[in-house]
Amino acid sequence: MTINDIQAYIMVYELRHISNAAVELHMSQSELSKRMRAIESELNIQLLNTYNKRRLQITPAGETFYQHALKMIADYEAMMQALAPNRPSTLSQLTIGAIPVSSQYHLAPKIATFNSNHADVALTLIEDEGNHVLARLLAGEFQAAIIRDTQTSALQPTDFQKQPLLSDELKIILPVNHPLAQQPTIRLHELAHQSLVSLPAGSGVYELIMSLFTRQNLKPNIFFESTHIETLMATLANSQNVTLLFKRSAAPFMNDQFVMRSLPIPVFSQLQFIYPQRAGSQLMADLVNFLTASEPE
Repeated sequence: MTINDIQAYIMVYELRHISNAAVELHMSQSELSKRMRAIESELNIQLLNTYNKRRLQITPAGETFYQHALKMIADYEAMMQALAPNRPSTLSQLTIGAIPVSSQYHLAPKIATFNSNHADVALTLIEDEGNHVLARLLAGEFQAAIIRDTQTSALQPTDFQKQPLLSDELKIILPVNHPLAQQPTIRLHELAHQSLVSLPAGSGVYELIMSLFTRQNLKPNIFFESTHIETLMATLANSQNVTLLFKRSAAPFMNDQFVMRSLPIPVFSQLQFIYPQRAGSQLMADLVNFLTASEPE
């Protein structure tokens, strides 16, 4: 049983579906089924009941194995993170892809300072939409990426290290004269019939919004999308439109025409620094430590 087998079981457990898990793991359904049978054979116990083809049933042994599997994966990630500083870096060029929030989160000046302190490495920061950053990371064009946790679920922890940089709250932003602006919190069902403007699919924000609405069997009325936050904010002025953005990414564009409101149960997302597990090195560890240690309040 390999660490990848354990991660594959976790994916099957959480999705309760072999085919869907196989898609996430980038393997065939038959290969994943074979792996699951091999695990059960090695453990000499049934973990999955596949009688219902639409939704797997987890046996009591499967529940126990899942809890231990989570601990093993967490230990593996911790081990790889601890080993990284002992692995010498062979990089002469480090290209980092990032979603376009470097200014709002003060990442660009930090990376520029880090770059000036490491003259032996040519460091480049390239901003792009989240889905493009992820694709270029997987293609090897980027050695690391800065993206939201809403975009990294398909990246297996056995393959990629995910280092949290900061956390931000999803906020509802509306014109100050909007009827809902007087409420301290706003529920999703109150937004179901509002005209919404949003960042597009691939932004990490869009995916979170759709997930939140879907969980409550609601469908958001998104009538306008833009990759630029300032454009979204412009559509709110003198209107009854509403948008949902992360607090710190929207803060530079706020003025007395707008208000921010929270959901009754606040929703947070992490901005993460991602790199291939086996590419972890002293350079990567130093950069992550620099980005997190110098994070202002």
